[in-house]
Amino acid sequence: MDPIKDEPVMVSFPFSAIVGNQQAKDGLVCALSSPGIKAVLICGPKGSGKSLLARSMEHISGGRSIVVLPMGVTEDRVFGAMDIEGTIRDGIVRLDRSLVSRADGNILLVENANLMNQDILHQILNIAETRTSTVERDGTSGTETCDTLVVATMDPSEGDVSEHILDRFDMCIFTSNMEDEDERSEVVERNLEFSSDPIGFCERYRDEDLGLEELIARSRDSAVFIRIPEGYCRAVTQLCLELGVSGHRGDISVINASCALAAMDGRETVDRDDLKTAAALCLEHRRRNDSDDERDDDPPEGPPPQQDQEESEPEQDQNNEPQDEPPDREPPVPDISDMDQESSEDSDTEEEVFAIGETFDVIDYMPPADDRLKRGRSGRRSGSTEEDPSGRCIGYRIPRGRIRDIALCASIRAAAPYQVIRDHSDLAIVLEGSDLREKVRELRRGNDILFLVDGSGSIGAQNRMVAVKGAILSMLKDAYQKRDRVGMVVFRTDHAEEVLPLTKSTLRAYNALSTIPTGGRTPITHGLLKGHEVLSRENGGGNPVMVILSDGRCNKSLEPGRKPLGEMLETARGLAGSGIRFIVVDTEAGKMNLGLAMDLCRELDGTYLRLEELNADNVFRSVRRTIDDF
Repeated sequence: MDPIKDEPVMVSFPFSAIVGNQQAKDGLVCALSSPGIKAVLICGPKGSGKSLLARSMEHISGGRSIVVLPMGVTEDRVFGAMDIEGTIRDGIVRLDRSLVSRADGNILLVENANLMNQDILHQILNIAETRTSTVERDGTSGTETCDTLVVATMDPSEGDVSEHILDRFDMCIFTSNMEDEDERSEVVERNLEFSSDPIGFCERYRDEDLGLEELIARSRDSAVFIRIPEGYCRAVTQLCLELGVSGHRGDISVINASCALAAMDGRETVDRDDLKTAAALCLEHRRRNDSDDERDDDPPEGPPPQQDQEESEPEQDQNNEPQDEPPDREPPVPDISDMDQESSEDSDTEEEVFAIGETFDVIDYMPPADDRLKRGRSGRRSGSTEEDPSGRCIGYRIPRGRIRDIALCASIRAAAPYQVIRDHSDLAIVLEGSDLREKVRELRRGNDILFLVDGSGSIGAQNRMVAVKGAILSMLKDAYQKRDRVGMVVFRTDHAEEVLPLTKSTLRAYNALSTIPTGGRTPITHGLLKGHEVLSRENGGGNPVMVILSDGRCNKSLEPGRKPLGEMLETARGLAGSGIRFIVVDTEAGKMNLGLAMDLCRELDGTYLRLEELNADNVFRSVRRTIDDF
């Protein structure tokens, strides 16, 4: 028989051996040096060393180990549940050891925080802040202390987290990929050396790591005694207000980080440089005021509308008098009977590329609920789908009829306390009907949102296209967080064109949006059929949604000789039962409203919204709420 081999010793990469990302490394040293910093988020693109940085903290943390929270972990594993083996043996209910209890006094690493269950992440951050974990489940309860530092990683391109959860992180550290050839070469060489001799490689950097460990220990002890000059707290508060930081966690985090920075530098008083560095670490992910330059990780903003408007203004004559606007920029309100005839009224409109309107917050509104909206089970983005076994298990319950999907572990836990008094015969565990539990499942599906954009000359009147583009940009930002796919079809002149296939890349969507031209006729029927073709072809498993932004003034027919308006409504009636959810955003301006967009929406059996007061924020919030309501 072969002798039992010793288990391999896992060795992490030395902290001091990491090449580049010096600001991120300094930020982690600051976090370890402050007793008040309890949660740190490392944010950056894939391959930028986020996990490597987090795991290497073990070398400089003064004996604290890394406890990794696996992807897809359950609440029972994280926070603790019944010790089934001990309960079955003794008949006394007791709690098992959890990952949170193992993290007490250590570092809890949460990788891909934006992809995990957000409820679990919120509870973990709450435990880190309160330093207390309370468990109540399966008839048991218990409270234990948990003094841990939560370090989470995320790639923004794979999805975002809510603003509330972001605020729970005291610090946010940004990493970036290396572009320098020498640094990239050094990374490869050190990785090869570490792979061939991990222990020897760690010894080479042991002195540097030990120096950082001693610095952190000294700073952590003295950070609580650092003096904050008079007026510094008010300066931090003013900065937070200017950046639109909600709540007070940002202010407190800046002060805690400033004290740690001063302690690391061997000073007894915080100075301005400490506040500046701490503000960059603690406020960047909390800021709501976008007046300053934004990071590359965020979805791109449109250029200031004034710039493009100046470029698109009509040329001036020699007397510096502006020329008259083309007569079709503000078309007269026609009679509906006139709309049913094909017209070349706006066929000669010059093409113009409008700026993207600004997004801003106003009072939210929701259109009245439409009783005809189809609210089928498969369309829900969240919520339990009890009859569908393909959903993710989110819990269990006492069955209310015949059990379709038994929760075996929950049933065993329910029966465990009674095993000592039951007749087992040859059975290890005896289950009775009252012990049985069934699973509660949740099926989450993203949306395939196709923007069907009217690019005709009528929508260019009074800069309506500016507001339309602002509404679409707002929806793109929302899709970036919800991880929906977005596409875009533009109809104008005599055809409809797919300018953007369904994608999760907000950058591609933004680039397509910024170059949409305006001018020509309004072939809505062409757009409806093209949009249906795209959503039918791109079957990516998401719920198909078509957001139509138009004034409904169809004046170009698909088939020669047919009345454009009648053809549009007939086509809409045919698409009403296609399984696509339709949302019509009426872009018509002026006091006289023909109601053609509402007629289109009625035939599509969709949801009707208005583009009010050039406000894009109203539109995207209302559209999102309508989508989520299914």
